[in-house]
Amino acid sequence: MKILLFHTYNQGYLSSFFHEMAIRLNQEGHEVVTFSWKASVSEQKIDNIKIIIKKKQGYITNYLNVFKVIKKEKPDVILSNFSYVNPALLFGKLFHVQKNIVWFHSLNEQTGATPANIFTKHLFLKMADVIIANSHHTKNELHSVFQVLESKIKTIPFWSHIYNQEDKLKKTGNQSHLLKIGCPGRLVKHKNQIVVLEALAHFENKNFQLHIAGNGPDKENLQQQAKQLGIVNQILFRGHLSAKEMMQFYKDMDVVVLPSLAEAFGLVFIEAISMGTPVIVSSKFGALTFIDNKELLEEITFDPLSMESLIERLKPYFDTNDLPSSYFKNLYLENFDKDLIYERLKNIILND
Repeated sequence: MKILLFHTYNQGYLSSFFHEMAIRLNQEGHEVVTFSWKASVSEQKIDNIKIIIKKKQGYITNYLNVFKVIKKEKPDVILSNFSYVNPALLFGKLFHVQKNIVWFHSLNEQTGATPANIFTKHLFLKMADVIIANSHHTKNELHSVFQVLESKIKTIPFWSHIYNQEDKLKKTGNQSHLLKIGCPGRLVKHKNQIVVLEALAHFENKNFQLHIAGNGPDKENLQQQAKQLGIVNQILFRGHLSAKEMMQFYKDMDVVVLPSLAEAFGLVFIEAISMGTPVIVSSKFGALTFIDNKELLEEITFDPLSMESLIERLKPYFDTNDLPSSYFKNLYLENFDKDLIYERLKNIILND
């Protein structure tokens, strides 16, 4: 079977997820072609996957390139996400592709979709044979907002392509230890880094460093808030980190705080726990909908609108009474097992 995969091919974790999926399908005898828009043009084979890169240009040229690649490659199955969805659905229908699958990643709270955007997306999604939602939050929104039939939606999480095989030693009993707190994510309002600053300002113990990884328009505001709260010397703005640098970031942190007001899935959550890094996570993360253990969730989640809720979750880390690395590794393995997710995904692509 020939599968045409539309996604942005780069060094990011989401791209690595799709590339790893493509490799597995190829190893089982299926031909996989990846199409991506970027700033340059190229065509190459990587891990036996043909990668077609076209320069991202205007609306008409982008659609024309999608038209051409579908016409040329003649796939049996198309799988697309993000901005590739509409043209992939349209031209997949035109060329009578056997199965046209969309992987839906975002919530309206994150994208700021207008009524016109929603109506347009609704029309295109009607052409999909299957829509994969990356969380139950996303599935509910697809049904309620975009009017997609529930029978057409399949809910599948991501796996993390990074995994730390070594046990990360839990630091205990060292009151002089400098507590390293990580907070990765774009510096925008809905990522809600401000609640982390406010919570940390309430601790008398200032023997901590907050490492904020990422760039964005809210950086200046966060810097000003840190000054006003009197913790500017405890904050390090790390800027954009590469995939390799992020792996080291997770290893270096004693705890990672993820305070977003809304996340369709939240790949950073499973990346961190797959590395055995302790995490305190907003209850609004879609990835949490795949975890059934409510007692466990209460120990690691907080209300992103409540500073007091976050303070309560941070206290054990200041008291060196935090959860061990193995706790988070097991959480990942029990709920985001790569082989199980792949088998479910393969069944949707090839059989369902």
